Amino acid sequence: MFKSCLFFLADGARSDVLEDLLRRGDLPNIASYIVEPGSYRRATTAFPSTTGPAYLPFLTGRFPGPCGVPGIRWFDRACYRRWGMWGRGSCRSYVGGGSYRMNRDLDPSARTLFEVFDRPACIFSSVNRGAGFLGNRTKVLHSMFWLYAHFMDRWDRVDGAALRLVRSALRRRPDFVYAVFPGVDEYAHLMGPFSEAALGAYRTLDRAVGEVCGLLRREGRLSETLLALSSDHGLSDTHTHFDPGDFLNARGYRTLHYPLVARNRATAAYMVSGNAMAHVYLAGPEGWGGRLCYDAIRGGREDLVGTFLGREEIDLVIGQRANGEVCVASQRGEAFIREDEGGRIHYRAAGGDPLGYGPMPACFSRDECLDLTFDTPHPDAPVQVLQIFRSGRTGDLVLSARRGYDLRSNDYEHPEHHASHGSLDREHMLVPMAINVRVNRERLRTVDLFPTILRLTGRENGLVVDGKAVV
Repeated sequence: MFKSCLFFLADGARSDVLEDLLRRGDLPNIASYIVEPGSYRRATTAFPSTTGPAYLPFLTGRFPGPCGVPGIRWFDRACYRRWGMWGRGSCRSYVGGGSYRMNRDLDPSARTLFEVFDRPACIFSSVNRGAGFLGNRTKVLHSMFWLYAHFMDRWDRVDGAALRLVRSALRRRPDFVYAVFPGVDEYAHLMGPFSEAALGAYRTLDRAVGEVCGLLRREGRLSETLLALSSDHGLSDTHTHFDPGDFLNARGYRTLHYPLVARNRATAAYMVSGNAMAHVYLAGPEGWGGRLCYDAIRGGREDLVGTFLGREEIDLVIGQRANGEVCVASQRGEAFIREDEGGRIHYRAAGGDPLGYGPMPACFSRDECLDLTFDTPHPDAPVQVLQIFRSGRTGDLVLSARRGYDLRSNDYEHPEHHASHGSLDREHMLVPMAINVRVNRERLRTVDLFPTILRLTGRENGLVVDGKAVV
């Protein structure tokens, strides 16, 4: 039983890059302190595979959909219908100052690890409910560092600050530390996921692991500390930008989208996450009522499903039918997915499998879903599309971009992004997961780490979660 847990979140770390650096001996501290005495696995993250929502599996044991945070940006139909653009909850962006609202939007029934542990410490995480005034070490510093690094392109200094803050937090003997190192993600966006700057951020993280673990060893606390390291998403190179918000405007819609949200009488809303995933919301004949069903959009005057699928930038278009089934469509065909009361997933493809799976059983469990799809272009997609539609804030349509493309115009993104994430593509969905104990499964989800941490620290408490302990 471990007395405390130290979690290193390598934001944006690709599993294949980290594995290559481990093989080359470039990450000696991660290898010696975490991987060699314990386990290394690839895991699937959550959809959308983007910073913030993809922290929730680690910190709550639940997917973003049931947590009520289905993206880094979202729109609320009911609030907009009542209050228009003046409604405080009509739309949300967790970029910049909006990140402070994520804790308020998080479903009250979802308990965070900061609420479970007695003396938590949080460093550079937008999800920090329960950390308290002293435990949230970057409540004020977060925005200051992000603003500085954004304009100066010095994310190495933010990673350096994260290390100093971990060392400072350890003086208070916390029982849980969650520390975000953003350098890999930010340098990948600026210069590409395989750039020297991005690779250097992996090595910076390794030096941080070495320094912190060395400190714990000198103080005699290393053996009683559970060490975990993972990522919220991967990234892929981006060569072409496409903005469906502008595209909808050109087709006659009055579209509300960031940063152009001061707009009343909108007939559509467009909310992008990680730049490779987006929600599309459409007003119905009676205005902003409930979610429009997939079949109504597909069979409407203007078939927006077919219109989007005709674009080379779009890989998948996803919606929910009136009977509750979730439909995933691509140029290859359509698949209809539902989960029964026993938790088994029913999968039916029509005209060809849109996810490129080939022959699939008609019914399978969540664990079987992971095994069946892990090595495919869209790992764990059936589970992921079901969970995101458990949120009332999810769009009428959800778009997942084709690799190499993103869904945000350069007019609204400064500096230009050269890497994107957020989609169901395997380069975005597969992340590294290392922990200094042996695990009993080969294929994992990031949502499994929450119950695993509770079990290893003696804090299992019967919380309803989407993951399973793997020890």
